[in-house]
Amino acid sequence: MIGNWFGGNIGARRVRPLSMGANVALSDADFEREVVRNQIWYRGNAAELASFYGLTDDMAGNTSFWAQGGRNAKIRKIHSGLPALIVDTLCDITLGDFLGVRVSGCGQKVWDEIACANGFERMLATALKKALAIGDGAFKISFDAEVSPYPIIEFFGGDAVRFNYQRGQVCEVVFVKPHDSVVLEEVYCKDAVRYRLANDRGEEVLGAKPADVEHGLSLNLAVPLIFDDNPKAEGRGKSIFDSKIGAFDALDEIISQWVDALRDGRVQKYVPVGLLPRNPHNGALQIMGSFETRFVQTEMDLAEGADNSIKVVQPAIDTHAYEASYSNFLMLALQGIIAPATLGIDIKRGENATAQREREKATLYTRSKIIDGLRGSVVQLVKAVMALHYALQGGADAAEHEVQVEFGEYAAPTFDAQIDTVGRAVGYGIMSHETAVQELYGDTWTDAQKKEEVERLRRNYA
Repeated sequence: MIGNWFGGNIGARRVRPLSMGANVALSDADFEREVVRNQIWYRGNAAELASFYGLTDDMAGNTSFWAQGGRNAKIRKIHSGLPALIVDTLCDITLGDFLGVRVSGCGQKVWDEIACANGFERMLATALKKALAIGDGAFKISFDAEVSPYPIIEFFGGDAVRFNYQRGQVCEVVFVKPHDSVVLEEVYCKDAVRYRLANDRGEEVLGAKPADVEHGLSLNLAVPLIFDDNPKAEGRGKSIFDSKIGAFDALDEIISQWVDALRDGRVQKYVPVGLLPRNPHNGALQIMGSFETRFVQTEMDLAEGADNSIKVVQPAIDTHAYEASYSNFLMLALQGIIAPATLGIDIKRGENATAQREREKATLYTRSKIIDGLRGSVVQLVKAVMALHYALQGGADAAEHEVQVEFGEYAAPTFDAQIDTVGRAVGYGIMSHETAVQELYGDTWTDAQKKEEVERLRRNYA
């Protein structure tokens, strides 16, 4: 029997992740540290970065920029904010062209109501950012009549989720919630949701816990979201920051050194003591404001022919060297993930549209991989939500509905350019009317509209 069941919000406390077995390169503590590290890089707080790296050791004899000096560092440490910018931009360009979920038959109206009640698109953006930054996560479907008459959809990042595998397939998704000295594990498996109390070593302990729920739907009401496999932790997802942490750290060091050089290269005035303005009555210095106090007082040179004028000195700052280093490490940090032009960074000034589009290929590859992973998880999620909703209503079978997740094109040619290209292809007889209409209107028109347009073209150009 299906009743109310729901898990509380997962807190920010660190939790014990899934033990991956002897073949995994990362231990539990190492994997947990990587998750925390990725979260801190995404948040982009300089104090958190310095604190984290001040307490960790990469065991390779390397000292990162953020680990050096601590409170005694004589340089202002500045974070570029690039990791968060990468994740947020990838999320925007992916979901900015999200055309929605299409459910066949009467299921479309039902899904629209469920999606509206859950704020689905906003939650999807949050889920995408967490999964890209942390590495993975999972959607959780529950029901609470006191909160909503519809199934409740939540997303939890990889810091609060474990995956149990059987023959290479996810058989259980475990949501963990720390509580005092124990952890409440909410185990989502096929046909049921079970609860377990465990200590910090993962051993089950006795105590009051929610009753298990047997929903009998022959499917799992938790859906993993993984875009790429983690080579260091089998069965877990790979963060988009992996293999780029060193480049992020070096980029921050270059920026901080640049600002430090600018600070040390301020204009300095050397004023002989005899040229300082003084009160004619008592000889006291007459300084009118803070601007006039920025000078170095020197002694008068009484030698014959001496120059006792005010000297203004400004050290030379090799800005070209800093700019070149910044550009090189910026490209290294973005390489293989996203094109600089996508972030609004103009590395190659004066390029034409074709050249800029070629440089966007890295963005297109990454976006395509994200869409593939997102589409598969969302289809599975929608089917599970619909199945639960129909089971609660005692109505039709959700398996009768087909689910499609549609995305538009990114950096597509203009409509005028498409008309010109498609028109010539049709004129040469190498493209059918059906293909031409699909190329021009894609998912923006319904099947009925496209069919009507094809019939009109055949009548006019028979």
